[in-house]
Amino acid sequence: MNVNKKLDRFKQWAGERMGGEAKTNKSDEFKSLEVEMTLRHEGGFGITLWADGMERLQKSMTAYIKSLSKRNEGDDKEKSLPVSYLGSTMLHHGEDFENDSEFGQCLISMGRTNERIGRIQETYVANATSSWLESLERSLAQMKEYQTAKKKLETRRLAYDTSLAKMQKAKKEDFRMEEELRVQKAKYEESSEDVFRRMQDIKEAEVDSIADLSAFVDAELGYYDRCREVLLLMKQSWPVQYVHILFVI
Repeated sequence: MNVNKKLDRFKQWAGERMGGEAKTNKSDEFKSLEVEMTLRHEGGFGITLWADGMERLQKSMTAYIKSLSKRNEGDDKEKSLPVSYLGSTMLHHGEDFENDSEFGQCLISMGRTNERIGRIQETYVANATSSWLESLERSLAQMKEYQTAKKKLETRRLAYDTSLAKMQKAKKEDFRMEEELRVQKAKYEESSEDVFRRMQDIKEAEVDSIADLSAFVDAELGYYDRCREVLLLMKQSWPVQYVHILFVI
């Protein structure tokens, strides 16, 4: 872009701010969606609550998944989840005792249970990632693409309004001005349609976000239910009389 065009666009922008230049109008439907996007993107006092909130959700979910899927190197140099490592250590040490050792049998029972919990945790991590984490990443990418498209639209609108203002001020017909106006109008309309489509996509994606969040709820409930289930099964077949100790939470 040459310096003269940049200067013309700056004059157009400054003129609009001062109220001296006309600004291209948008349709009521476009304005309505734009207001909705602003409410999503901006909160009170101009704080970008929606975008910042979604970014924090994505970061916290990423940290959560990372903590659940982090693997440590065990004695056999193989990496496994901490609960799986705990289980295998209990199991192997339990096998060091005589077959009639109650302590050894308890360690084996607890070890096998924790190994099962490790496998349940791996399934949960996969389900939580495919449902909520990936959904957050899609939503964040969608909003960033919309913001980029909106900036491009504003640049093209300024270019179009600048060409229109020059055309209106011209004292005689100028083919080059007419051609420039036609090109700038086409670019503006193309960007306007792109932004409108993106706003509609963001609005309609809420249904998918709710479904993805619901799937995450089901995955988390299933995870804790399955963990409790295998622990209760272990308790029922505990090698010795079970001594119940109350832990206050």
